[in-house]
Amino acid sequence: MASLHNRRLQFICVKSDAVFTLPSRPVPYAVLGNPVNHSLSPVMQQAAFDHSGIEARYFRIEVGEEDLPRAVDRMRQVPFGGWNCTVPNKIKMYQLCDRRSESAELFHAVNTVVNEKGHLIGHNTDGIGWSHALYDAFGKRPGELRILLLGAGGAGRAIATQAILEKCPELIIANRNPGRAQDLLSQLNAQFHSSPFSRTQLNLRSVRWQEPELEAALRETDLVVNATSAGLDPKAPPVLPARLMPGHLLVFDTLYGSACDKFRAEAQTAGARWSDGLRMLLHQGAAAFSLWTAREAPLKIMRDALESAFSASRR
Repeated sequence: MASLHNRRLQFICVKSDAVFTLPSRPVPYAVLGNPVNHSLSPVMQQAAFDHSGIEARYFRIEVGEEDLPRAVDRMRQVPFGGWNCTVPNKIKMYQLCDRRSESAELFHAVNTVVNEKGHLIGHNTDGIGWSHALYDAFGKRPGELRILLLGAGGAGRAIATQAILEKCPELIIANRNPGRAQDLLSQLNAQFHSSPFSRTQLNLRSVRWQEPELEAALRETDLVVNATSAGLDPKAPPVLPARLMPGHLLVFDTLYGSACDKFRAEAQTAGARWSDGLRMLLHQGAAAFSLWTAREAPLKIMRDALESAFSASRR
């Protein structure tokens, strides 16, 4: 069990230049991103380590894509047991790993790293985390739902790939920059063209981010997923207005907290069922814990810690 001193320190946000000052015992783990102060991963993962009797400390490390290689070199040497990556580091981390699992190769991004004596193995738990979260929230799997995906970045690619792997009947992609949506379509078609998961224009297509096209797509959709970061800008409008959303819609936002307040209000006004990304954080984090420790994640402990921290952050 971590000491009170360790519990106080676990939530410090460490700058990448300070990595060498961290002790090698208890074994350090971290989430790397920028911004990263808002991340609730530390409280969830620390609760899992403590419950499992594992002497480990979990940190936030503020580092962007440009400084990531230098930070990773230092983390090999400390040495860290492993780490998570969030925005904007998942694609760059894919390039920095010594070996990549099948999940990382499928998603072309890494959100979880296992450090085996300086040899970095990259994994991606975003896709399976989202699928478990979807079932947790709505009792549905991607294969049962026609999906409109908003966003074509790293999170969008992971969700689109998982949706195809689980044979969703129809996937529509929209991005404010239509070129990025087309790029994602091309990547998905190239990746799956000769497999049982291959797609046609009838079940994999894009629409422009314009109200008439979005409204038409939403009429043919069971689930809309927001994989954009628009909610992180408090001045940005809601991702979709209520007038476009039919009442039967399921709405899943990969963000959580104040970042999705505006979108949630619009969805609820429309009568749609709503879930934020807290469940996705839980399930991808549980998968990461199992990769690091070769143990089953204590899901209830992690959920309780996450929900408690989230509630406290909203007061």
